[in-house]
Amino acid sequence: MRSIRASLLTRFGSAAAVAVLATGGVMATATAASAAGHPHAKVEATSLSIKNKVISHGKHHADAITGVLTARHKGVAGETITLDGRTGKHPRWAAIATGTTNASGSVTFTVAPPAKSQFKLVFAGASGFRKSHSNVITLKAVKNVKNKKK
Repeated sequence: MRSIRASLLTRFGSAAAVAVLATGGVMATATAASAAGHPHAKVEATSLSIKNKVISHGKHHADAITGVLTARHKGVAGETITLDGRTGKHPRWAAIATGTTNASGSVTFTVAPPAKSQFKLVFAGASGFRKSHSNVITLKAVKNVKNKKK
């Protein structure tokens, strides 16, 4: 039998290919091990309530929309809440205002809808908290009522 000798360049190329494949396998194993060793941070579920209260003073009428953001039945402070609204003429939701929750997780917006409108509160989520939204409330347009003399 005759032995076949490979050139120096061929031997060097083969060694480089083996090193690359071995390194790739080690990297894949290291990535899988690090993913298994460090589970994702726990994200708490949130809930967002909504209610309204009519505000009437003088000739001006408005509604106060209040929401409370909670996680584990406790208010979540310092988070941004968006008030979304829509009317019959504009069926898509649009951001109307944003506010920040206070120490008890409460936020209030004042609106004076010119026509029948729907509103909801939206929390986009934050570090450690899941996103959530409130139910939808429908408000009728408030008309100025003049006092009639008898």
